[in-house]
Amino acid sequence: MNRSQARGITALELMVTMAVIAILLATAVPSFRAYTLKHRMQTAMDVLQTDLNMARGRAISHNIQTIICPADNSIACSGTPDWHHGWIIFSDLNRDRQKQPGEPLHKRANATEFLSISSSRSRSYLRFYPNGTAPGTNITILFCDQRGAEHAGKIIVSNTGRIRAHPNGGEANANCP
Repeated sequence: MNRSQARGITALELMVTMAVIAILLATAVPSFRAYTLKHRMQTAMDVLQTDLNMARGRAISHNIQTIICPADNSIACSGTPDWHHGWIIFSDLNRDRQKQPGEPLHKRANATEFLSISSSRSRSYLRFYPNGTAPGTNITILFCDQRGAEHAGKIIVSNTGRIRAHPNGGEANANCP
């Protein structure tokens, strides 16, 4: 066989190609991880913001007090400010701020295990009146992940019922675990 007709790659070419691939992966993987964490947080914030708007809308359209509260694996309010296990939305017919048998459950949402989600001032529920207001103090729901407080996001609900989100708000003073 003539050496000039032989085809293939040398060990040196293979090593250079592998080195280039390793460099590309070393730069791409951390960027992809940051993107994934940011996307998970944004998705969780979008879901909760949508559910808060749904609870407010139900209170207005059905002219009844509506509650959204953190819940564990049940259809009852957990009584804690920790939203990362999930939440429920229900019509509070007897106005006791607790889900009772016979009160309509509108939604049961599961949150994510990748985030810490907690409300300010140890608020364990959010109540919307039929006029759309949310009595009490303003509530801030803080979203934290393993990137820390500088990447924390938050949803704020004012007494007037206005719901606004601040993704990646850079909460330097956020109390992230």
